[in-house]
Amino acid sequence: MNKIIILYLTITSIAFSQSFTGPTLNPYGLNGAGSNNGLAFVDINNDGDYDCFAGLGNGLTAYYQNNGNPTFPSFATWYYANAFGIYDVGNNAKPTFADMDFDGDLDLYMGEAGFQIFFLRNTGTFTSPNFTFVSTNPGGITNLGANVTPALIDIDDDGDFDLFTGELNGNIFYYKNVGTQFNAIFSGAFTNPFGLSNVGAYSAPSFSDVDNDGDYDAFIGNQNGNIIFFKNNGTSTDPAFGVAVTNPFGLSNVLSYASPSFIDIDNDDKEDLFVGSGNGVTYYFNNTTVVSVEEEQNSSFVELKAYPNPVSNRLNISGNSIDLDRVELSVYSILGEKLNLSTTRYGSVATINFSNLAPGIYILVIKNDVVNYTTKIIKSSKRF
Repeated sequence: MNKIIILYLTITSIAFSQSFTGPTLNPYGLNGAGSNNGLAFVDINNDGDYDCFAGLGNGLTAYYQNNGNPTFPSFATWYYANAFGIYDVGNNAKPTFADMDFDGDLDLYMGEAGFQIFFLRNTGTFTSPNFTFVSTNPGGITNLGANVTPALIDIDDDGDFDLFTGELNGNIFYYKNVGTQFNAIFSGAFTNPFGLSNVGAYSAPSFSDVDNDGDYDAFIGNQNGNIIFFKNNGTSTDPAFGVAVTNPFGLSNVLSYASPSFIDIDNDDKEDLFVGSGNGVTYYFNNTTVVSVEEEQNSSFVELKAYPNPVSNRLNISGNSIDLDRVELSVYSILGEKLNLSTTRYGSVATINFSNLAPGIYILVIKNDVVNYTTKIIKSSKRF
């Protein structure tokens, strides 16, 4: 079916309604391995689904292998330290994983009760990991607080991992990576940067682009069991966090020592939240965020045609009284993620390649100083 769009200076907004349901306790077989569990989800064996590591108050790390699949996880019974060479770090083990040497497999930074981060390099492969101790406080890290809870994230979008750490007194320390993807070197500590603030004792940071605007927002757990949210009002290269909000979007208190971790566990393109706690229970909050499209029409006549709709491979766009070379022409997922699709334009016609997208509903945006229009496009698996 061809779709002709008659617009009169359409003012459109894509509205997100962030929402989490739950909590569910110890979901998918993640029965409690021990108190003060700090969770990390990674595909450690490269089989396409996320496995779970839980750092524990006793210094050990429990490993749960995911024997399910990317949509329906099922975790095997946990076992303690020495999985893949990970060892007892004393007290309050807090793992986080990232490819710190850019060799294609995941390395490990492990926080602990003292003032140290242990760096364990993956000397195995991306299917058969083996972690080997390299150093404490790698890359020149200094001035850590006690009870270090690390988080590795590229907060300034320069292609390498920066470091945030929570600590006993409730501050967040930030260490900018001034090295490279292959060799991290960290700046001195910045306390509560970019507008973050003290959240109370035992801060535990995690980051997720919860509002799908292209930058990382902050969720920080604390000793009282709350999740403190800071929206990033800046950009992917220049973060600026807003005021603190406690347990937003349907989240709730987990009694004590909240340690949040985000991952899309059910393969629906939305990051869900797992929260470790003082009593060792894992709390699961399913991300049920939806997006709605709101349209309002005004004056200034423009005629567009987007076809075929449903589309299988290429969406054609033609216009009357509009130069498509001079407009923003974008496609978003139904969750609001801007997609990088191959587009060709010539004057009043354009073509967008949908062939690599999964079947579903997508949002076409055409915008310039005169026109701001959004419409839904259906991607079909059939050929039209």
